[in-house]
Amino acid sequence: MAFWNDLLGLIRNKRVGPPILALALVLALVAFFVGSPRYETESSLILTAPPSGGTLSMDPTKPVGLTNPLLQYNDGLRTVAGILILALNSKDELRKLGIEENGSTEIVIDDGRSNADLLGVVTQGPFIHIKVVSRTAETAKGILERAERRLREELTSYQTSLGAPKSTFIAVNNVALIPVEYDGGGKLQLAVEVLVVALLFGFGAAYLMWIRRVRGRTAPAEPAEDEADVPEPAAEPEAAKTLNGRASVISEGPSENRDSDDPPTEEFARINGEMLGLAPDPRKPDQDGRAG
Repeated sequence: MAFWNDLLGLIRNKRVGPPILALALVLALVAFFVGSPRYETESSLILTAPPSGGTLSMDPTKPVGLTNPLLQYNDGLRTVAGILILALNSKDELRKLGIEENGSTEIVIDDGRSNADLLGVVTQGPFIHIKVVSRTAETAKGILERAERRLREELTSYQTSLGAPKSTFIAVNNVALIPVEYDGGGKLQLAVEVLVVALLFGFGAAYLMWIRRVRGRTAPAEPAEDEADVPEPAAEPEAAKTLNGRASVISEGPSENRDSDDPPTEEFARINGEMLGLAPDPRKPDQDGRAG
């Protein structure tokens, strides 16, 4: 929750949110106008059997009856359509059509699954759907025409290699052809992607910088708090000193020791006097008397 609050704070910040948003919009507009245009064209084909069906009469005097080709759809035609789709999707065939791997031109060859208008009928007939997307209208149109031509050539080659009579050859017919059209959705999608990426990177970098700045401010304050928690040692009275292993107290004014209720002992007064040279040693008169 704290992360989202911080992020909202950065977005609302006038020095962070508006500049990043403006930069992202500028980059998105540049991507939209600089991005390559896209042109697409589609073709839907269907395989049909000949009127005489797939059988040729061996007796010329007894020809096989003719049937409406539209009433002869069966699983055999769908199988042939599947074979052609697999053949045209091979890398060698795509290279012959002029499709380079990771190139600017794309082609889709399937049974109509990629076309929303054919989703409901793909299981009812042997459809072949071809879609080409390229940066130029001429390239898209040329590749679609080559793909249809290669489809018919492959179908004829298969039937010939199998020894099928020409009167029983399967035909390929165009059901729908969509001419080359300009597709603005590609440039719009690119602009949206650039906008999203720019916003993510912009606010991500701003958040990281803000985190580092906050840590830099709080880091020096932590040792100060630790030192404040440790009590300072009590100051030693200035009048207290140690000399020759004896403790003497020198006071230059009224002190707490003088106000003490316990009077100093004679020994303490004698030592203090000797050190200060202010009082004679009480033992000196005795020593002088003995000497006399």
